[in-house]
Amino acid sequence: MFQQLKSWGEANGLPEGNWPRLKAAIEFHETFVCNGDLANIVHPHDFEDTWPHDLDDLPEHFSNPAQYQAWRNILISGLEAYSGQISRKSAVQEEAKDDWLRLRDWCREREFGYVHENNLLALRRIALRLDIEPAGVTQDWAEKAQQGLEASQRAMFRSGVAAFEKARADPEIREEFGLTETPIGQLQFKPSPNEEQPLPPRFKADFEEWVGLLIAGEPIGFRGRRRRPVAEATLRQYRFAVAWYWRCFAVAFPGQFNPETAKLARQFVLEEISEIADKTKGLQLKPGMKKEYFSKVLPFLHQWNPQLVQPGRGKKDKDER
Repeated sequence: MFQQLKSWGEANGLPEGNWPRLKAAIEFHETFVCNGDLANIVHPHDFEDTWPHDLDDLPEHFSNPAQYQAWRNILISGLEAYSGQISRKSAVQEEAKDDWLRLRDWCREREFGYVHENNLLALRRIALRLDIEPAGVTQDWAEKAQQGLEASQRAMFRSGVAAFEKARADPEIREEFGLTETPIGQLQFKPSPNEEQPLPPRFKADFEEWVGLLIAGEPIGFRGRRRRPVAEATLRQYRFAVAWYWRCFAVAFPGQFNPETAKLARQFVLEEISEIADKTKGLQLKPGMKKEYFSKVLPFLHQWNPQLVQPGRGKKDKDER
């Protein structure tokens, strides 16, 4: 029988990537099986009975249990493909599958692609954590779910939702899994903390005036020369850094809703902001990023205090407290 399986595989059997492994497993089987009855096994169940999963004595041709199990699994898969019968091993695995894994299998049958499957499994991990099956994925759920995720998880989640949308567009998949016909559509991006807590009027006006100089090119000397305009990507970094600085100030000095910018340019304020950022969830940064943010804030604040330096390097101005 294994010779028939071998011939069948060479003609039109398993996918190319798996076929060499199956062929090698068949040839290995032929080297130590002399009993004609064992060579005529066709049904996967018969093979599983003859070569059980757990052995008291490892067959002498195998160097370790892992090698035996790998050989056994390969031949079971080959017999399943050849006979059209499902093995007990596969039946147990199929019974243990949730609807997300079944959905993945339906997408695999339609050759949606490896990346699509990975994105769908990424969505599955988040959905299972929130106790949601495929039928529960709607636009309203997706919008609310992404709000509670970290930035790195949101990107993965959105890719997963896009993969789910592709699966949902298939009528047979919709019917099988009870999916809504209403498209989820484009998810709204989560507002950044800078948008949730904008700069106060006076601080914003001063900052935007300074940004205008960066865009035009700051004057150099007295001959009308200007620096090169600052790139948009760098301006974005300045905006995020200054917005973070204001949010830290608002926590460190509550009640000052529209302070003069000069008050934010004192060394003791800078030191206090540095300390409060390390203690406050949502403001904490890795040391390298924190230093980078301060390096973006200082050039702006130097207009009011040229002696301002990175926190920790300068002595706090206790007289100003």
